[in-house]
Amino acid sequence: MPQPLLTSIFTPLLATLCLLPATAPATEKLSPTDLTQIREELGVTPFTAPSIGLIFTELQDLKPFPWEKVWRLPPETTPKSRARLALAIGASIADGFLIVTAEKSSSFEPVGRSLLKLSKGLGVGEPVTRHSQSILEKVARKKWDAVRTELVQTQTDVEASLLSLKDEEVAHLVALGGWLRGLEIATAIIIDSFSPERAQRIVQPELIGYFLSRTQTLNPRFKSTPLGSLLEKNLREIKQISSPSQSSKLTLSDLIRIHDLSHAINIQVTQPEP
Repeated sequence: MPQPLLTSIFTPLLATLCLLPATAPATEKLSPTDLTQIREELGVTPFTAPSIGLIFTELQDLKPFPWEKVWRLPPETTPKSRARLALAIGASIADGFLIVTAEKSSSFEPVGRSLLKLSKGLGVGEPVTRHSQSILEKVARKKWDAVRTELVQTQTDVEASLLSLKDEEVAHLVALGGWLRGLEIATAIIIDSFSPERAQRIVQPELIGYFLSRTQTLNPRFKSTPLGSLLEKNLREIKQISSPSQSSKLTLSDLIRIHDLSHAINIQVTQPEP
């Protein structure tokens, strides 16, 4: 049985977040040897944290995409709060996965610019800046295999930056933002051509439970905002719909509801802050 799609997509980022050192200085530069050693000590292998190459393989299984139903222009505003900024970065990463897999070269540049701006705001812009021009040049020539190779290296460099990041809460919100946008995209694709087998690949209750546990430890100030309240409420309902007792019989109505819940959060992320 194929690995659930969204688990495959976001396991690499989740594995990275689990490696975040609580006491490492923010300016610490991890060498490839350090990174490999930490991953090995925590049992993170290519099987528990597949590379970005496997992400593309999984997304390929949902082609062809109803592009007009899943594409969105990058938000024009840049969030001020770190929590909202982190969620927006994760969503932009998911949009990048979608564009490259669909090979929509004209859509890549605005997402790349948005991701770079957001990443700089969160203090992890250096690895994105280092690879962005090369990626854009390869996209313009539609050298998709080369783009994939460049993104693999970008993933490695971003992972090293996250391992040196002290703000664990914000790092987890990056993963959550990417997962929510990925959930919105994947449900829209499967709703367009529904089958129970395709629906099976959408939601992993254990993964949602993980994200719910992280929302419970968020800063109370953020949790009291409209976005913070909506985030926890909708995640709880998504978990209920996709609970183990229901996961074997997800219906089209279930998928539509999950899509609407994730979409509502993603829309709220892009709204002007109070």
